[in-house]
Amino acid sequence: MRRIVLFALLLVPAPLRAAEFDPKPLDAVVELGMKEMNVPGAAVVVVQDDKIVYCKGFGVREKGKPEVVTADTVFAIASCSKAFTATLVGMLNDDGKLKWDDKVHEHLDYFRLSDELADREVTLRDMLSHRTGMPRHDMLWSGLSTDSGEIIRRWGKGKPSTSFRNTWEYSNVPFTTAGLIAGQLEKSDWGTAIQKRIFEPLMMKSSSTTWKAASSNSDHATPHYNAFDKSIAAIKWDEIDQAGGAGCINSTATDMGNWLRFQLAGGKFDGKRFIAERTLKETHSSQMLFKPEGPFLQYFPPKATRFSSYGLGWFVHDYRGHDCVSHGGTLTGFRAQCMLIPDKKLGVFVVSNLRPSLFTEAVAKSALDQMLGLPAEEWVKEGKGALAIADFNLAFRMKKREGDRKLETKPSLELKAYAGNYEETAYGRAVVSLEDDKLMVKWGKFTFRLDHYHFDTFTAVPVAPADDVVSFDRSTFELQFRLNTAGAIEGMKFLDQEFKKAKK
Repeated sequence: MRRIVLFALLLVPAPLRAAEFDPKPLDAVVELGMKEMNVPGAAVVVVQDDKIVYCKGFGVREKGKPEVVTADTVFAIASCSKAFTATLVGMLNDDGKLKWDDKVHEHLDYFRLSDELADREVTLRDMLSHRTGMPRHDMLWSGLSTDSGEIIRRWGKGKPSTSFRNTWEYSNVPFTTAGLIAGQLEKSDWGTAIQKRIFEPLMMKSSSTTWKAASSNSDHATPHYNAFDKSIAAIKWDEIDQAGGAGCINSTATDMGNWLRFQLAGGKFDGKRFIAERTLKETHSSQMLFKPEGPFLQYFPPKATRFSSYGLGWFVHDYRGHDCVSHGGTLTGFRAQCMLIPDKKLGVFVVSNLRPSLFTEAVAKSALDQMLGLPAEEWVKEGKGALAIADFNLAFRMKKREGDRKLETKPSLELKAYAGNYEETAYGRAVVSLEDDKLMVKWGKFTFRLDHYHFDTFTAVPVAPADDVVSFDRSTFELQFRLNTAGAIEGMKFLDQEFKKAKK
């Protein structure tokens, strides 16, 4: 029996050391992935044993233009920013300015939640591990306000989706909140604090926290949207500075290599310590279990992940038998993936200027497989197939919705009766108007055209601003007017919220 086990072990390739790394297999995976998934440009960095062993750019900054992506090309890293925010909070914990388990309202007096228990007990740890009981309510920061404080106030008034600390649910505004608190404690703002406490010490010279700084860099990637009809087009940079600590960092492969080194060295960089090792380890430690369901199943497939949880700004899980800390990031035209194997001092970061796509996950996992000496998996093929299946399922649901439509029905009232102002506690005011015999809805910065579906239900078609609604082709917005017992309009369900018709 011992001979069989020893023979089996000999068949498993040994993990590579930094000096043994061969870039050609990873080059081939990146090039294959870009070809198969139509990715315009990408950048990859791999770190092992405190050394950057691979750092390259591929493709072009913008489709149809000659400027190439380099290791110093700036991309948005989106929600990979969350780990930066958690690390900054950890530094302030070391400074004695706050504690992980401080109540949020102790540091931000206007922070309130609609659930009484959560409002009283919610801590920074709860916020950074997605266990507040609150859903995303992302439309608040993407469409309603450019003021972080207002977004935090409105989000807190929103309806919870589950009970406090009961179920893990991903949400962005808690990280916006934590970042705002951290900035105030540093007597500045989140972006300035990140620059001072992380970017400058780690020599992340091309990194920034605003879309203007990133898009004005002479070497920046252009975001691209992978449309439902398979077309790929350059789009404008997301202007979401109000999201702050949730996802507003922009960086390069070179800079992110230093971030990986810092994380894998337990909070040290070039021999100097910037955060206590135990504090950084806390961010890498499980705080809340979650089940990889829905879109998360694409990132944590059963054959690679048997245990999944969330730490503080990081997913904490296993990857093919190895303890792993990771996070992805998504904006309208960018996708990023960061994966660490702390025990092996191994990390990889991949970013591309295309979304939606599973290219970054495919490359990151392939890089880990090579470095860990694991049998190769066809992650590019699987990633391409997963997106195709997701779009097929979406097409099926859209077809079913059309089939469920009750033809030859009409609204209960004349269209002008539906016009007016509608209000919701968190989402504010939506204005319904009749323009050229067509109902329109104006909410926040968005304008929707209402196409009659059946009875008093309409399909809300986003029409403006054109640059901002380009990525809504995979979304169906439904609006249903509510009538009271007297047959008069009393409200509407829109954006999954119940709006009441205002008297004026």
